[in-house]
Amino acid sequence: MTTETTPISPAATAEAYVSFWNLSADDQRILGEALFTTDVARSTPIGESTGLEPLIAFTRQFTEGVGDYTFLARTEPDAHHGHVRVRWEIRKEEGSFAEGTDVLDLDESGRIAAITAFIDRAPDGFDPEAHHEEA
Repeated sequence: MTTETTPISPAATAEAYVSFWNLSADDQRILGEALFTTDVARSTPIGESTGLEPLIAFTRQFTEGVGDYTFLARTEPDAHHGHVRVRWEIRKEEGSFAEGTDVLDLDESGRIAAITAFIDRAPDGFDPEAHHEEA
């Protein structure tokens, strides 16, 4: 028996993506298996990775360095031709910490195959070279 899957809407994908950043590693793993392709590629000003586990490790490393934060969308996502633009903000208890834009490349089922991140407003004192990940 063949089952046909309904593609995930770009808006639902963007909402789940934002949620992903606010979850524990275990919950990220559960959501991530449905949200991302197995070889999801991540490209940011500070490094690149491939796969769900390295993406989760990146979020854990970020949390260790920054402390508690909330990742949220600044605007409704824009979508066309298999791409979704998510404009985000990272907020800490004391206020806005950073802002950026992530472009999500979706596969035919609506899962995220690639993330390209841009920093629109970096935290004070941010130096991408000082935070560059080792390959």
